[in-house]
Amino acid sequence: MKKYLLIALILSGLMTSAQITPVNVNCKAYFKYAVNDKLMMPVAGTAINFYDKSEVPGGTAIAWFWDFGDRTTSREQNPMHMFLQPLPNTNVILNPYRTVSLTIITSDSCKSLYSETINISDGNTYVPPACSASYKYYQTAYDSITGTAAMQFNNYSLGDSLSYFWQFDNGITSTEKDPIVKFDVKKAVYNVCLTITGKNSCTDIFCDAVSVTNPGPPVINPPMECQTAFGYQINYKIQTLAPALVLDFYSKASPDATEWLWNFDDGTTSTEQNPTHLFNLPLMKDSINGDPNPFRKVCLTVKTLSGCSATYCEMINIYMGTTPPVDPLPQCQALFKYYRPTDIVSIPEVITYQLIDASEGKVIRRLWQFEDGTFSLEAEPLVSFNFMKPTQKVCLTIFTADSCSSTWCETIYVSEKPDTIINTKPANIYKMHYISSFPIQMSSCAGYAKAEVFLNDSIIKADNFVWSNGATGQEVKGLCPTQIYSVKATTIDGTVVSGTFLFNSDGTVTEAPYNWWVSGVNDNPTMRDNLYNQNYIVEWKLCDGTLIRSDSIPRNSNNCGTEDATLILKDASGNVVYSANVSLKTFATSVSSLQAKSLVKLFPNPVSDVLNISYSGTLLNELQIEILDITGKSVSNRMIYQVEPGQTVSLNVTTLPKGIYLCKMVSEKKVIGTEKFIK
Repeated sequence: MKKYLLIALILSGLMTSAQITPVNVNCKAYFKYAVNDKLMMPVAGTAINFYDKSEVPGGTAIAWFWDFGDRTTSREQNPMHMFLQPLPNTNVILNPYRTVSLTIITSDSCKSLYSETINISDGNTYVPPACSASYKYYQTAYDSITGTAAMQFNNYSLGDSLSYFWQFDNGITSTEKDPIVKFDVKKAVYNVCLTITGKNSCTDIFCDAVSVTNPGPPVINPPMECQTAFGYQINYKIQTLAPALVLDFYSKASPDATEWLWNFDDGTTSTEQNPTHLFNLPLMKDSINGDPNPFRKVCLTVKTLSGCSATYCEMINIYMGTTPPVDPLPQCQALFKYYRPTDIVSIPEVITYQLIDASEGKVIRRLWQFEDGTFSLEAEPLVSFNFMKPTQKVCLTIFTADSCSSTWCETIYVSEKPDTIINTKPANIYKMHYISSFPIQMSSCAGYAKAEVFLNDSIIKADNFVWSNGATGQEVKGLCPTQIYSVKATTIDGTVVSGTFLFNSDGTVTEAPYNWWVSGVNDNPTMRDNLYNQNYIVEWKLCDGTLIRSDSIPRNSNNCGTEDATLILKDASGNVVYSANVSLKTFATSVSSLQAKSLVKLFPNPVSDVLNISYSGTLLNELQIEILDITGKSVSNRMIYQVEPGQTVSLNVTTLPKGIYLCKMVSEKKVIGTEKFIK
């Protein structure tokens, strides 16, 4: 409770009248102000001129952001602002103070904030009292037999070297800081006063009406909503006489379940929480006498202590493999729950969440990581989020006793709105530029790119670079020619800058909107144009001067073999609106030898529930299957071991929203297939 009051006092500006919070020691924001007596206002108010007096040694301020504490802002260097006087109201005490803040950004990526609380009635700086009495209370017990109610008083007074004197309107007094007092329930309201005495003979008194309430009979809350899910893994330790797939299932439920019912779609059920089940395989897998359906619909139904019931089903391919991987790692799964606690009191600008580790396995160590760079090692940390950011990403990494580690990330949506409005983030005035290269005579994915954030013509410091292929950092390697990549980063003022480009086979990049790409990885790929304006005319100028008017041309139609072809876009009047030299030198070798043989095939496409991936190459020790959406964001990632020639792997895509997706398959850090499918 004391912790949240301290946060409230700091954010409300009552701890100090002026605060300087530099992010970089190379600059320091500061301002002065004066009342503008010459300006006549049509309504009651005060006009104040503000002057930027920031210190920027060795640099230049390039951006200013003023927040006047009354839901208005300015980006001028020296603004004039009119503070309207609040209308009289006999029910509330008028607050004459406004906290004004100035944030500056310099050309050398320095950011600094300065705040000061101003009395808008006279233009003077707010000076807090030397000491201030305050308290809160809550009822801890109600005894109808003795006719008494117990009250806990919590002291929130401010000042140095304080002493306390309580008067409870029932003849009782106390000098404790946080006393507990019993009151007679025959009287509904008591007047309680707290007098404090502090350093330099400072004194203050605070009185409040304390109400005694009869809680009455206990309230029975309706049953909570519940949800469930389950996971599974292959059990290689159980040996079977006939061919079979043995799976260990583990249930997940929120809140915790008390009853479980499993249906394995083969005529058997189980009431265990985490059962192990054996799926018998037909003796003739590839014969017409075998079972033509490789899937089993496994369902879990749970009941909670409150009587809530929930069901979850998933299709499982019983031919997913019975050969154990080489040196399998111990399995564990990180997972966490969260909720808004009701017994925490905080200011509107701070929203508190209780996090609970709900991971599978014997966890011996855990690491919580939050989006603002802070972390926690507790099992159930209590964290506070700023309401200005509507989403908060939280990641939990666990380490178990059998040397297993797992990470689970989830976005918490902060939906509550405060009573006051704080300034919004500056508009995105940044751009992403790239430095790229591709080694000569290379035909594999050996490209390089470095992303840089620019403000006008100056490079700006940015952090948290994340690429669409999973890489982090400002630089990325292993880029494949003719592939599309995205990157995003965060600037020092919290702005997220992103960019998308097509990596060309000559090492250059074409930033979005890109105008051409290559589809197909067989012996006859096709060059296509991204015709974002249907009124444009597409022409391909081959290296021998031949003009072809089409939105796509076969790669083999290039008449000159290894030279360049030019893509030209014209408007309806025949004017050239875009042109690009499309390098054809490395198209035939821009994919690996495995990819060129079309080793994978997706079906059905479009897909509804289950996506099948047929593999026709050589034996693979492991196969990573990743599904990405059209923005390049990874939405699913699965590892398969011991993939045999002719084997079909099935993925449940029921939960994916409708749209276009990319299925990327990687084995031993080599891309063996990239196929598009529609959900």
